[in-house]
Amino acid sequence: MSRTHIFDLHCDTLDLLAWPILPAELRAHEKMFAPEDLNGPTAPGPIADIATDGVHLTLDGAAGMDWVQCLAVFVFDTLTPQEQRRFFEIVSGTLPHHLATHPDRLAIARTLDEAEAALAAGKFCGLLTIEGAGLLAAGDDTVEMIDRAGVRMVTLTWNAENPLGSGHDTHHGLTDLGHQRVRELEEHGIAVDVSHLNDEGFADLLEVARRPFAASHSNSRAVHDVPRNLTDDQFRAIRDMGGIAGINYYTGFVAPGDDYAPEQLLAHIDHWLDLGGEDVVALGSDFDGCTTPSWIASCADTQHLADLLVERYGAEQAEKICYGNAAAFFRRIEAGH
Repeated sequence: MSRTHIFDLHCDTLDLLAWPILPAELRAHEKMFAPEDLNGPTAPGPIADIATDGVHLTLDGAAGMDWVQCLAVFVFDTLTPQEQRRFFEIVSGTLPHHLATHPDRLAIARTLDEAEAALAAGKFCGLLTIEGAGLLAAGDDTVEMIDRAGVRMVTLTWNAENPLGSGHDTHHGLTDLGHQRVRELEEHGIAVDVSHLNDEGFADLLEVARRPFAASHSNSRAVHDVPRNLTDDQFRAIRDMGGIAGINYYTGFVAPGDDYAPEQLLAHIDHWLDLGGEDVVALGSDFDGCTTPSWIASCADTQHLADLLVERYGAEQAEKICYGNAAAFFRRIEAGH
């Protein structure tokens, strides 16, 4: 029996693992990754082990599947652009440690060929991404810097306003700098991600984007009406641009209440498929950045989700949702169209 292939467009695991080594001034105003909140590693201390110490995503938990994971550096809104750049450099700088600790189990890729070679070698493979791009205001060299660091996708905002644009805390669109940085990201072959971007910013992006873009971890607003989810018109725009949309497991974006049944998550996929999303829908768990339902308590439970997708949509469509659509998206980004 063949192993399940997974390509997950978003998690915050790198932040959680790096939390114990972050300087106090870079985490003083942010409690999202505090140990007492997530029962994670204590701070200060050593970098936590990616094999065993993550809350949701671990090498041990993913071991039964062939897994490519977008590993985001989630950069807090409360930091200045210069502090955000330093934050990114520290968290992304932990990757060599993880690779050295698990050389036979972990790889970091810049291209799909590298990622698939890692899978063929039996390794879990990460792609480096950023969530919250305020650091791109730290200097005109920042896009080049993150490209050298291996970043393959950038979520333009988190919830608050930053120098590029705004999340759902305000209704401001992209700034002039935001337009400029979108063009630079595209020129460097780095995918633009609209998850967290508000509706006004999304409309502005459509005016400037020339290449496919992603909503790495967003659901359907028609199914569950929260601002973080995509409208049908936004989903169609992503579809028509050759983009990708990752289903987010967060309880608050799927259905009312503190938990939800598998059928309620599948309703979002049903709706997007009805909108012609056969080549668009992917997985964007938001592992280690959100509360997941009881039946996806860790990445190991993704196999159960994959089985449900096969049962509901057939093996071919399930494979596209779990892996193929995301892989094809990044190949389009690499090809420059």
